[in-house]
Amino acid sequence: MSLVQSREKRANAGSKMHRLLAEEQEDEFYTTTYGGFQDESGDDEYSSEESDADSSSDSDIDAPEDDEPISGSDDEGTKRKRRVMTKSYKEPAIKPASKPALKKSPTSHIPREKKEKSTTGTPSVKKRKHSSKDDSSVRKSSRRSTIQRVNEFEIRIKERETKAQISKQQKTKRKVPEMRRLTQEELLVEAKITEKKNLHSLYLFQQLQEEKKKTKVFKKAFMGPFIRFHSTSMPVEPKIQEVDVNVEKVEQSQSGSTHPATRGKTKSGEKCCRNFIMYSEPQMFKDSFPRGRKRAPPKQLCPITRYPARYVDPVTGIAFATKQAFKIIRETYASEIEAAMSGETKHRKSKGSTSSKEEGS
Repeated sequence: MSLVQSREKRANAGSKMHRLLAEEQEDEFYTTTYGGFQDESGDDEYSSEESDADSSSDSDIDAPEDDEPISGSDDEGTKRKRRVMTKSYKEPAIKPASKPALKKSPTSHIPREKKEKSTTGTPSVKKRKHSSKDDSSVRKSSRRSTIQRVNEFEIRIKERETKAQISKQQKTKRKVPEMRRLTQEELLVEAKITEKKNLHSLYLFQQLQEEKKKTKVFKKAFMGPFIRFHSTSMPVEPKIQEVDVNVEKVEQSQSGSTHPATRGKTKSGEKCCRNFIMYSEPQMFKDSFPRGRKRAPPKQLCPITRYPARYVDPVTGIAFATKQAFKIIRETYASEIEAAMSGETKHRKSKGSTSSKEEGS
């Protein structure tokens, strides 16, 4: 349970609601649409015992807060509940063409004495009448204020329109200074002056264009030999399919024509990439793709085994195939060196003997 639902109501709850509703300004919607929602003044004349009783009970509730004594020490702890009188929506009464006869009130059969008692004993009816009069005065005042605002707005619009018309008239009335028409001689003189100005401006423009051309950088085209690479997309060429042909069947056929190869079918729209290399001069093509083949060097054979040589002796420079051939080559090399050395010693000895004989003689 929330605090709002559990707590008890105040004694003066809703006491100022009636006054607030009375002071509220009524909107134009409730006075214009459907003929208005105003209470008819003739309803105040009719009253009944039940209405008097209700009014008497309501009068005690509608009494102001200051008139009621507030009892704080009640044994039962009960507090009076106050009702707020609110107006409900009523359909607007349709006015007939002819005035109908007045309806008899339900209190017509009651004697006058009872009526007087009920009226004298219930002051709440008077209060209600006073409140209805106050409401009608508030409504009338709200109507008057709205009417005044509408009238003021219309007056402002009219003033603006009049000001706009006056400003237009003033603009049209402004006199434009009239220019004197030039004679033929004066026109010719002005034409000569403008011609000189135009020629001078043309000369300046031509000079600017020449300066721009001088400052403009032109790309130099390469005039020497070049190699160009070009890549494009081309349709796929159908592949040639080889077909085995039986000679006996071909001889028996009437046509006698043979087709050893047929072109395969390719899908329409298929493309492939083709790259081209273009040479500006034919000599460049010959240099990059030479046709003459270089001869392979002759294969060396081992002088001892006669097998193709796989190794070369770094000392002698003789090619060999096996270890045994290498040993034989080195042995022969060593023997040749010894023979050469012995020959040199003999030659020296012979020279020494001849020189000694010459000295003795």
